[in-house]
Amino acid sequence: MTDKKVLVDTSAWIVGFRRIGPEGLKTFLREALDSDRVVTTPPIILELLQGCKTQKEFEALKARLESLERSPLEGLPWERVYHLGFSLRRKGLTIPTLDLLIASLSLEQGYILLHHDQHFRMIAKHCDLDAVDFL
Repeated sequence: MTDKKVLVDTSAWIVGFRRIGPEGLKTFLREALDSDRVVTTPPIILELLQGCKTQKEFEALKARLESLERSPLEGLPWERVYHLGFSLRRKGLTIPTLDLLIASLSLEQGYILLHHDQHFRMIAKHCDLDAVDFL
C-alpha cells in the first residue's frame, strides 16, 4: 500500500459498513484507516449522515467522520470541475454533480479515490483519476 491519502466515497463507506460485501474493499479501507491515510469532505459526510436512522446513530457517525482529516471544497479550481463535466457529457456520459466534485477533488489533491460506484469507473476511463474499486 502506498502512502497516498485515500478519499473514501460514500459508496465505499456504505459497503464497508455492511457485514457482507467485497472483502478487498473492506481490507483496503481498514488498512487506509489504520495507517491514518483516509480523508473525507463535507459532501460525503452529509450523504452518510442523511442515511442515519436515529439521533444516536447520527451523533456517533458524525463524531467518527469528523475525526478524519477533511479536505474542503474551498480552493477547488472550479474551472476544472466545469471542464470535466462538460467533456464527459460530450462523450455521452452524464455524471451526477456530486461525483464530479469528488472526482475533481481527488484529481486536484492527488488522492486515491476508493469507491463502489460505476460513475467513478466511467470517469477514470477518460482522465487520470487514481481510483480503486471492487465492483
